[in-house]
Amino acid sequence: MELQTNQTYMDCAAEPGASYCQGPLVDRLQYVIDMRRRYSPPGMINGDGSINQEFFKPKRIVVLQPRCKWGKPQRDALYKGLEVHGVGKWREIAADFLKGGKWDDQQIRMHAARLLGSQSLARYVGWKGNREAVEREYARNKAIGEATGCWKGGMLVEDNHGTLRKYMEGLEQQQGQQQ
Repeated sequence: MELQTNQTYMDCAAEPGASYCQGPLVDRLQYVIDMRRRYSPPGMINGDGSINQEFFKPKRIVVLQPRCKWGKPQRDALYKGLEVHGVGKWREIAADFLKGGKWDDQQIRMHAARLLGSQSLARYVGWKGNREAVEREYARNKAIGEATGCWKGGMLVEDNHGTLRKYMEGLEQQQGQQQ
């Protein structure tokens, strides 16, 4: 390995670490090589202390299957599933209405949350409703979110101050007083 020189470094045409080759550049290179040998995993360093580029090449190629897109047929099937099975029965909805798709519970839950316009579905567990009822809930959640400033990305979301929780408790109290 031939090293470049300048006025502050000595000429050296030998490999780093050779006893007759001295100077700040060679000392620095030898330090780097020593650190590589000490801390690198097996196979990453060549015998001369240089980096083995083959070590970083993938050992196998992973082919990802194209993701299925969620479209109108899936949305219609989810509406039907919410009507028949209700919120929280994601596996049943997938089995009965989303056949042919590779949808897991989390994906179905996320799409249901978007349809209802509420990030948290805790107050909807077991709730059943047809398309019109779902759309009414979406409109209700949007109105609440806009009134409280908790409408983010097309969903009603809780903030760190409990604004939504306090608003919902106030609504429940009003409804209790009216009855």
